[in-house]
Amino acid sequence: MDRTHRTRADELVAAAAEALAGEVTPGWARITLTVSATVLAWDFAVEVRDRFGGFGDVGPIPAAVSEGYQELRDLGYEPGRGTWFSAKLVLEQGSAPQPSFDYDDDPRWLPELHPTTFVRDLETYPRDDKHIPEWLRRILEEGMELERAHESDPGTDGRL
Repeated sequence: MDRTHRTRADELVAAAAEALAGEVTPGWARITLTVSATVLAWDFAVEVRDRFGGFGDVGPIPAAVSEGYQELRDLGYEPGRGTWFSAKLVLEQGSAPQPSFDYDDDPRWLPELHPTTFVRDLETYPRDDKHIPEWLRRILEEGMELERAHESDPGTDGRL
């Protein structure tokens, strides 16, 4: 990521952190945002802990978080490597936000996404073969097989 994109990414993370902190129960000690993403599906999960380890409440996911992370996924694209499938943002009282982005591990969607979702993602964020992890390779093969079956018989989704 070049310096301009890195600066913009830092701005988006800071805005997301501020917005998220404004939506949780006062007295929080730690907030953990977990994001799973493809071009067609997004999942945002938030865990709030107080200083005693108890759980806090969170309001709706602010636009600065949802829209910011969509832009972060675009900014995170690296030609040949693709972009991240999951991200985490950890906020601890008195500390700087701690973002992380995972380009390679299976985000383990529940329920599982349709395999063609990942085919669309690869079209939008191409990866060189060496940057396609085994879990993704299996899903892409299934998705492409389903697309071929659909093209030969448009009345089905290719599944029995």
